[in-house]
Amino acid sequence: MEAPAWDKTRRRDRGINSRVTRRGTTPLEVLYGAGLLCFQVLSIQAISIQFTKEPKSQDALHGRSAMLRCEVGNPANITYEWYKDDERLENTERRFQEGSNLKFISVDRQLDAGSFYCKALNYGTGEMLTSTEASFNIKWLESGNVTLKEPVPEGEIESSATVVLRCHIDGHPRPTCQWFKDGVKLTESSHQINNKERTLSIQNVTPDDNGLYYCCAKNAAGHVCSSSNYTLTVIERLKFTPTPQQSQCLELDKEITIQCSAKGREPPTIRWTKADGGELPPHVNQWNGYLRFTNVTRSDAGNYICIASNSLQGEIRALVTLTVAVYIRFKVEPENTAVFQGQTAVLHCQASGDPKPHIHWMVKNRPLDLTRDSRIQKMPNGSLIIKEVTTEDTGRYTCVAGNSCSIKDRVAQLYVVDPRRR
Repeated sequence: MEAPAWDKTRRRDRGINSRVTRRGTTPLEVLYGAGLLCFQVLSIQAISIQFTKEPKSQDALHGRSAMLRCEVGNPANITYEWYKDDERLENTERRFQEGSNLKFISVDRQLDAGSFYCKALNYGTGEMLTSTEASFNIKWLESGNVTLKEPVPEGEIESSATVVLRCHIDGHPRPTCQWFKDGVKLTESSHQINNKERTLSIQNVTPDDNGLYYCCAKNAAGHVCSSSNYTLTVIERLKFTPTPQQSQCLELDKEITIQCSAKGREPPTIRWTKADGGELPPHVNQWNGYLRFTNVTRSDAGNYICIASNSLQGEIRALVTLTVAVYIRFKVEPENTAVFQGQTAVLHCQASGDPKPHIHWMVKNRPLDLTRDSRIQKMPNGSLIIKEVTTEDTGRYTCVAGNSCSIKDRVAQLYVVDPRRR
């Protein structure tokens, strides 16, 4: 008689149980095996999140749009979070998460300075993966004023001062700067322009430098000009034009006129006085800065003061020392001379004056060095002697006589004849 089906099943189950029991497997080992299987499943799932796109550092323009990308291969059940300098970002109108990416409507050079990264999370498995960090190299250009850097403190600027203007346009990369006056570009060849400091220096300013100054700059972010410009107004300083020479000479018994001129914010009055306070002698008169000696005498020597003044700027003074002299006069002038080779040549030259003149010689337009050739001597009266002449001594000789007040010269030609060629 055949056994019932349920009995066969029970026997099968018993057979299985018997086999398990025979292998000696305990309930604890069964639980351990199940846990290991779950761990392997989770491990397989853990490596399933992989980035296909990560944020990359990039150039950006201040005020322009930009995007940082973050994507994984299998986006199912993935949530993205964005961080800046380890702080989670919240969406704003300017910067917000668009899908998995971070979008910038307008990059800000201050708010967007730092490191960005994203996190991909699977809340079902608890898995999380963090991307590489990225940052912006933000290029920007910002307008600014033109200001007066020197002189300090700012006030009336007088002629002859040094003026330094500074352009406050700034940016990254460092912008190149150009300067303009009344709409005309200024060049480095005619003005001192410092591109590193973005300054314009004007030495010895005059009213001709007056005008409207502005700057423009450019870099990768664009081109801008100064938002506020500088109007330079130079006031004419009371000054001599030019300053009188401190030492001047008057030729004895001659009519001589010396001049003193000046200018200022208003035309100055110019007058001469003697430094010792004495009165000008009758043969000396002045007008409009000129001092005229109708017939120079020895007593006219001395110190004189030129005074320039106006009602706005006061007065300035210049001291002038006048020397009365007898100007150079040649008593004996050198003459063209021809001598035979081997003979002695004499070039006469004598001069008078007060102070006593000094005489020196030049040959072929070069100073004659008497110490280098013992054949050549200068006599006490100034004449030149050349012994045992050669054809190399042929040339142009110049006698130069001078003192503190005057200098004159005379020229003669020396010809040395070779008797063998006559």
